[in-house]
Amino acid sequence: MHHIVTARDVSFEVSGGRILFQNINFTLSTSLTALVGPNGVGKTCLAKLISGEYEPSSGSIRRSGSISFFAQREIPLAISVNEYLMNDYEWSLLKEKLLEGIDRDALCSHLSGGQWMRVRLAKSINDHYLILDEPTNDLDREGHEAVLQFLEDCPNGILLISHDRECLQLCKNILELSNKGLSKFSGDWLAYEDQKEKELKKLEVNLEQATRNRNQILGARQEKLAQQEKRNLRGAKLGERGGIPRIVLGAMKRRAQVTTAKVDTSTLEKVNDSVRVAFAAYSELKLNPMMYAEISGSSIPNQKLVAEAREFNLRYKNWLFKENLNFSWRGNIRLALKGRNGSGKSSLLKTLLNQSKAETRGEFRFGNLKTFYVDQRGENLNDSLSVIENVRENSRLEESEVRNQLAQFLFAKDTVFLKVSSLSGGERLRASLAKGLLSTEKPELLILDEPTNNLDLQNIEFLEDLVREFKGALIIISHDEIFLENCQIEEVFQIYSGL
Repeated sequence: MHHIVTARDVSFEVSGGRILFQNINFTLSTSLTALVGPNGVGKTCLAKLISGEYEPSSGSIRRSGSISFFAQREIPLAISVNEYLMNDYEWSLLKEKLLEGIDRDALCSHLSGGQWMRVRLAKSINDHYLILDEPTNDLDREGHEAVLQFLEDCPNGILLISHDRECLQLCKNILELSNKGLSKFSGDWLAYEDQKEKELKKLEVNLEQATRNRNQILGARQEKLAQQEKRNLRGAKLGERGGIPRIVLGAMKRRAQVTTAKVDTSTLEKVNDSVRVAFAAYSELKLNPMMYAEISGSSIPNQKLVAEAREFNLRYKNWLFKENLNFSWRGNIRLALKGRNGSGKSSLLKTLLNQSKAETRGEFRFGNLKTFYVDQRGENLNDSLSVIENVRENSRLEESEVRNQLAQFLFAKDTVFLKVSSLSGGERLRASLAKGLLSTEKPELLILDEPTNNLDLQNIEFLEDLVREFKGALIIISHDEIFLENCQIEEVFQIYSGL
């Protein structure tokens, strides 16, 4: 098979002398390959090494052909879509599919996030080899389907960095970057998950066995020490009764102390060996950092009002919704809001939160519920404050207790003092969750707006567990169908834009 990229003994050191990865080897061909791993492990950095944007600290990367890095974000220029695509002379059905429904005369700067992503993908089709960094983050369902089609039909090789499980299921090879280095898994995503599950179970068995051995040795040690102590006491009592000369008694005492020390030393060595085995087994799990916070929220009575609309609409320049909205949401609903990019989902959420400044018509009522809103940008955070200062704004807990609680959201030690303005997307979401979930009052209504955009797979699964356990009312905007299914969403409200 023709290799487009060949990497040999590649290492990369970031500022401050921290080695991100060391002596990794891999090849990339024209197949669709996924690059996966937890947030912060260095996936984007590795991608920029592959594309030539960065140079390795040591080792070499050979490329046969041009490689384009498709960044997660690109600021759109104030030029028309046609002008942006002007130098693309080759056209295709795939390009048409990506651009379907997009006004070619519209300015790129006026497109929704999903539309802009689709235009960028259309421009990239003819690149020799593509590295895609989270291409589905801002897409509606239709845009998401276009990307899936793009991944299936693109004639050139693609390296996909993504936490989107629908996209990952199309990949033929998996590269996993972890704290143990880079591992290659041949086969598709389902085979990778199966292999990882078997590896995990095997290592868990090793860890359990090592732990049992340690506990058995500790138990035996305690028993031997207790027996020796009994013998020492018997010798001491005989000495008190005067049946043994003092010089002999002293020798017996010294022998007893030596015997006790031998018992203690030998068993402690075995315990330490066993602990070392347990630790080695544990470290081989390649554990990824994962949030473990708990939230159950507060359930509400079945007929208590969440929100109600009658012939309701919003206007900025034009009326936003194609048809006036009518709904009545009560009790512990589990609802997904769906619609294309720009259809007004987030605008409706702002109305729910009593934050909308748009002109309205019709009636809108909302219940008096303790509400926690999490958006993908973490707008509940104050950028000028640190993580811990943000949390303490809404909490009566002492600083020491807040620090303990923040560890559940992976803010340990001095990281609690990081300024929010310096956080990455995933860190920002974790800080936003912490601020809401560690507040004084338990929420009765949880509103999530595209919460998985900046989370790795482990923490998406954590969030799914958290949402499943939430007892109150739940409203989610998400284009991730697997996430919605795992959150046990029971109802869908579809929104159509009139623009």
